[in-house]
Amino acid sequence: MTLALIESFLPPRFQTLVPSRSGRNTVPYRLVVSASALDRRPQNVEGNFFVDHTCIDCDTCRWMAPDVFSRIGGMSAVTKQPASKDENIKALQALLSCPTNSIRTEKPMKEVVEVNKMFPLPIDENALPGIYHCGYHSEKSFAATSYFISHPEGNIMVDSPRYNEILARKFDMLGGVRYMFLTHKDDIGEHDKWAQRLKCERIMHVGDVDYRTADVERKLHGDGPWTIGSDFELVYAPGHTKGSVCLYYKLMKVIFTGDHLFKSGETGELDISLMYNQQSVSLQLDSVKKLLDLDFNWIFPGHGRRISFKDNHEKNAAIEAFLAS
Repeated sequence: MTLALIESFLPPRFQTLVPSRSGRNTVPYRLVVSASALDRRPQNVEGNFFVDHTCIDCDTCRWMAPDVFSRIGGMSAVTKQPASKDENIKALQALLSCPTNSIRTEKPMKEVVEVNKMFPLPIDENALPGIYHCGYHSEKSFAATSYFISHPEGNIMVDSPRYNEILARKFDMLGGVRYMFLTHKDDIGEHDKWAQRLKCERIMHVGDVDYRTADVERKLHGDGPWTIGSDFELVYAPGHTKGSVCLYYKLMKVIFTGDHLFKSGETGELDISLMYNQQSVSLQLDSVKKLLDLDFNWIFPGHGRRISFKDNHEKNAAIEAFLAS
């Protein structure tokens, strides 16, 4: 495993480069890791994988590798070491996607180099062809999920992961990115680095534009709806923020909701965040009602687990139950 790759797993606060005492033909520096960086939470089971105390309880690892990670004591922990090749791959995918680099291995794993090349990850190649999970969640986006959509009229990135050049090259192989759709101001991640690298058109509602996104190429005004090509509708959903907008992929019956609507980790039911509502709860509930008029079977939120329904009737029943609660 290269020094650069090892460094990429560690937040800057835990990295110290010192001159190496090794002989010639070796790297001139070695990486010294502070003890706190490798301080495994006591809730972890014994074994190679563990979660340290820098975990922010974002839930990413728990839905990416549920057989390995669980929530204990208000944060994630390894509750079962990977017991198969598939579990090992999923644990490494979660390690690479952790926004705070809080997942560790006691021994370097050469497999991580190949796992790194697997992103973006197909969601379901049969049911949802062309929709991918980007991975590499960004701490700047509070660990929000970013998605990549392959489409003949132009590929779309939904919200921003943290920048990774290997991932950028994979996007190149998939035909590049024509549009970067930013659902709202909380999940912009490293949009500027991606826009510069991919030369894509960023789309965001003007209600959420600030100094970080002032140079976004396409600013949405009013209450829409707007479109991207023939298959995508942009649905104005103010409430969580002034400029929250959902991306509705009509052909695949999928809606990308950002922080507008998600699945409660406690009840498993539809929910909104009262604590982090930045505008008006009543306004946000009115925006949720709009979704009753759309025909979709999947909700892909910025945070938390994806939600599937057998049909539009079941989706509407779930939304109505939430609104009545």
